[in-house]
Amino acid sequence: MSEDVPILGIPALRENPFKARPLERGQSNMLIGRDEISARWTRFLKARTARMVLLIGENGSGRSSLMRCVSEETSKSVHLDMFPTSEHAHKILHEIFVSLIGFDVPSSTQEMVSRLVSETESFEGPIPLISLDFSNVDGKHLSEVLSTLTAPLERLNALVVVVLSTEQRAQWPTALVNRFDHDDVIHPLDIGQVKELCQTRIASASKISWEMPQLALEYVFDKTSGSPSKVMRLMRDMVDEERANPREMKYDEPTSEIAHTVFEEEQFTQEDNEEEDTEPVFDLDLEELAKEPELIVAESSPQSFPLPMGAFRSLAARNRVNKQEAPPFDKNAAKKPTREPEGVDANHLWISNSPKAMLVQENQNVKEDDLEDFPADDFQDYAELQAPSGEATQPVGDVEGLFTQLLDALNVPEGLGLAELLAAMRRPTIGHKESNPLDVHTLRNLSKSEAVLVEVASSREFSPSDNRLRDRLNVGRPRMSQMSNRLYRAGILSVQQKGRTRMFKLTNDARAQLIAWGMMEAVV
Repeated sequence: MSEDVPILGIPALRENPFKARPLERGQSNMLIGRDEISARWTRFLKARTARMVLLIGENGSGRSSLMRCVSEETSKSVHLDMFPTSEHAHKILHEIFVSLIGFDVPSSTQEMVSRLVSETESFEGPIPLISLDFSNVDGKHLSEVLSTLTAPLERLNALVVVVLSTEQRAQWPTALVNRFDHDDVIHPLDIGQVKELCQTRIASASKISWEMPQLALEYVFDKTSGSPSKVMRLMRDMVDEERANPREMKYDEPTSEIAHTVFEEEQFTQEDNEEEDTEPVFDLDLEELAKEPELIVAESSPQSFPLPMGAFRSLAARNRVNKQEAPPFDKNAAKKPTREPEGVDANHLWISNSPKAMLVQENQNVKEDDLEDFPADDFQDYAELQAPSGEATQPVGDVEGLFTQLLDALNVPEGLGLAELLAAMRRPTIGHKESNPLDVHTLRNLSKSEAVLVEVASSREFSPSDNRLRDRLNVGRPRMSQMSNRLYRAGILSVQQKGRTRMFKLTNDARAQLIAWGMMEAVV
């Protein structure tokens, strides 16, 4: 790739996460920018509302990925993307029958449609999802086939989605389009969604969080105009190039002194070379060779050795200037701090923070005249220290004041209370999974919503911001986060911080317990 391509600065990756092929079932966490459409379709499936929908978008806009990700919300789904070569309507119904019911297909088309209608009505739970994605077929020919299939598809208790490109939609007659209940249009991604897409893909292949540079984001958005397919191909090539040929990062010169130093050293090097070229004969002095060699100690200065030639010459000069201006720390030459002030016994006890505080020895006799100079609060503190251990003392001062002094001593930022400090201690570290010991009692007594979360977590990761999952449970984000945290504390879910998002997944202990109960199958 050319040198004008911005540097991504990607972390170490297990593989290149940018792939041009569509998403598959179970990868809905990588679907970006289609939350509104997927949430609406999920409501249709869960509420058992049969609809006929047209999905219109440009080629490479992510229509197939959207269909496969939404199919996770139902146990029965059909996605057809290979157009039959002959008997189009009959073979499409045949494929739908085999996918939903089985291979015992009636020979009559009418009987096949009747069986499909009765079976779709008897399905429990979410209704089936049937998607017809024939993007390579001429729009006029596809409209003729769909005009024949519209009547039997309208009788099915299912969500039927027909995927069209903008060219195919332009060739469809208005009468056929009006027979559908909705026509959803997929638009290109905006610049924020492009950034989220790239960072989500990098997070799937790396344990280190990564934020896309602004220059690289603008470059990708200008080249692709927000098309997901073009973004994936361009980022795939950029990541491959950067992993194979990491380029040197270019920095601006911090001061003009560095450039002046490099220029002087180059000038001195050229003068030395000219002097060496002018020497015609090499003169060997035997008397000097007979003398004992003198021990020469090289000074640790930036000018002790000549600068290397090549691409790293400026970097070497910059390092020399930095070492001269800010020399490295020498722990042997550093003065060790004293733990106690000079002239003060370490066993002495300070009992007051006031400017007039006095140092009291353990066995020192305090006179009444000396106690008159003490403030009342300091005198009470001293009285408590002198009281025998067996006697109960009354509390002095208020607890909030003591807590404030403790926070000041610990250099805690202002505005943070005890709840925020304790919550910060249990936040997961970015890139690391955290889990707790499994609580079998909690696993036995899950609510209906928590059981759904465990079922989803057994197949994929999810976050409290998952719109489709929240819509399925009919809860808001705070309630979703509350349930996820409860399952995390019980050791049922593990949490991993990816960027600003917390991703939950089923722990190995919970999976093993469910396998032991016979609720899940072991994966070898």
